[in-house]
Amino acid sequence: MSVHASSQPRPWQVHAGGKIVRVTSPVTPLNLTARRRTDMQVSPLAARLYVGIVCAAGGAVLAAATVRGTDQPLAVAAFFAVSLVASLAKVEIGLGGGATLTACHITDLLALLICGTDAAVMVSAWSAWTQCTFRSRTRNPLHQTLFSIAALALSMAVAGLVYLALGGAAAGSLLLKPFAAAATVFFILNSGLVAGAVSLSTGDSFRTVWFDFILSVWPSYLIGAGLSAVIAHGIYSQDYWLVPLLAASLALLHRNHKACIARMTDGITDELTGLPNKRFAVDYVQRELARMTRTGGKLTLALLDMDGFKRVNDIGGHAAGDRALRHVGACLSRMLRVTDLCARYGGDEFLLVLPGCSGPDAQRKIESMQAEITATGREAQFEAELSVCAGIAVFPEDGTTFEALFANADARMYRGKFARVSRLG
Repeated sequence: MSVHASSQPRPWQVHAGGKIVRVTSPVTPLNLTARRRTDMQVSPLAARLYVGIVCAAGGAVLAAATVRGTDQPLAVAAFFAVSLVASLAKVEIGLGGGATLTACHITDLLALLICGTDAAVMVSAWSAWTQCTFRSRTRNPLHQTLFSIAALALSMAVAGLVYLALGGAAAGSLLLKPFAAAATVFFILNSGLVAGAVSLSTGDSFRTVWFDFILSVWPSYLIGAGLSAVIAHGIYSQDYWLVPLLAASLALLHRNHKACIARMTDGITDELTGLPNKRFAVDYVQRELARMTRTGGKLTLALLDMDGFKRVNDIGGHAAGDRALRHVGACLSRMLRVTDLCARYGGDEFLLVLPGCSGPDAQRKIESMQAEITATGREAQFEAELSVCAGIAVFPEDGTTFEALFANADARMYRGKFARVSRLG
């Protein structure tokens, strides 16, 4: 969910922990098949085994909870209904950086306090299924849905054991310390299970993935746990006035948080195109180079420069030039994988970062982009034909630092530009 005031959508934000992350709304619609790159058929064997083990364990926990059942079926049915409505309506509060607080976050923990562990396990599994199934932007692969259900069921089962072990009652009262411990365990375990799957699928270190994930979602867990505790206390003591009071405080906190995150996001985003800017691109490349050094992978850096941009400006004015820049940025972003980066480096230059992409593959991709930019530019009837020249550099063959890779890509881009001018001349 975007938290800025600009009319241009921004695919990158700073989240609550200060880390920079990609948000779910790209500059232009992406190829949906790219979002399924982590499908089980192409995931590493270790990732597939991990997902299978978690799904089996979560399924066993859920089956056991279902067999034991609950002595409060009406309350559980109410939690099921709230989760379903929240998923259908996508009732959520954006917390910045992709983290959101939905009613499902609250009902999962509230079910533990009101109905006990077994009921909470069933409610958590149900809420995971509803969120993966209804009103999603893209259809989730089956294994991802099953993993989400299993991870939440396992996390809630362990959290319930902690709650009871520390003296928490199965139902009828709220003990704050056992609940705080249970909520913490629920958060740490669920985030750890998700981070494990991501780490094994991408090759990133578990510590890095888990830390980034915790930073991006801790507000939703913290506020959800707080609301659950207050609602439960209000139900037990019939002090229902506490709920709207807390909601008003939360709304004020949320507004201030959005303003802070928006200011941080503005510092890494190009205002005209909505793309990441040079500052972010340099930092991103350095982090990716460190990752490729650890994993032994390749990374291609591509520098693209618009041909005839001055002519567009001279004929149509700066408004036409701005429109051309937005058009090129949109074309480039639309044709990238979700793991790639497109940034406006400055002026009419764009920088592409393609992790795991070899030189020949990058060259073919860029040639397709060049053809797309020219073809769509003609359809849009710009004042002059749009085209771009490109130069690429591959890690580690062409350099091991951003500066070395950029220098090589820049030199090759200008050689290509001069060669084209010579041919036309």
